[in-house]
Amino acid sequence: MAAFLFQFELPPFNDELAAVVPIHREHINKLFSEGRILSYSVSASRSMIWCVINAEDEQEAMEMVLAFPLYQHFTEVSCHPLLFHNTLPATLPGISLN
Repeated sequence: MAAFLFQFELPPFNDELAAVVPIHREHINKLFSEGRILSYSVSASRSMIWCVINAEDEQEAMEMVLAFPLYQHFTEVSCHPLLFHNTLPATLPGISLN
């Protein structure tokens, strides 16, 4: 599998976008649970989204993006194949003997 960094630009946030966000978040969470999305970030201004997708190739990654509920609102989409994508490993909480 390869990693692809996507950058999405959004128009100014409005009620139409706000109505799609819960459906979009549910879809993104599903892809996270499947290991298809490795990271997902939204700018404080709500004008940009960055997402790292795990896919066999760029075409498969783009097909995933096309299925995003917010896709029709993206004003620009760019894809950057990554050589690697490192993140901090998830840690388990310490065990309490109490």
